[in-house]
Amino acid sequence: MFGKILTSVIAVAVMTSSGFAKDDKEDKVAKALEKYTKTGKVENCVSLNRIDSTQVIDDSHILFKMKGKKAYLNKLPHRCARLGFEKSFSYKVHTSQLCKIDIITVFDSTGGIQGPSCGLGKFIEYQKKTD
Repeated sequence: MFGKILTSVIAVAVMTSSGFAKDDKEDKVAKALEKYTKTGKVENCVSLNRIDSTQVIDDSHILFKMKGKKAYLNKLPHRCARLGFEKSFSYKVHTSQLCKIDIITVFDSTGGIQGPSCGLGKFIEYQKKTD
């Protein structure tokens, strides 16, 4: 009997903590996008020479801020460990574009070594809001 109660309590604790993590992740994404409006366009690639800066939101989301008023949110198909903590990554490409088939590698600042490598997803276009 005690084992069943303990198992139920652990299951509830896990469900509750994962619920908070999901809400926190959604809040971080919403905050990063608060100055933008979703256009509905989705791209497989973005031009490297148009990228002005990047903002790592968490282990699953990167905002590519473009020159001009556009930005692209890339939702990685799988969580990329330590990306949200390190907030830095590198990539190698053989064209003038960064595409959903390309791989990023987390830069581990504590040891100055490469962290995990992860695939990118599609680029969801956003337009900067006018004041």
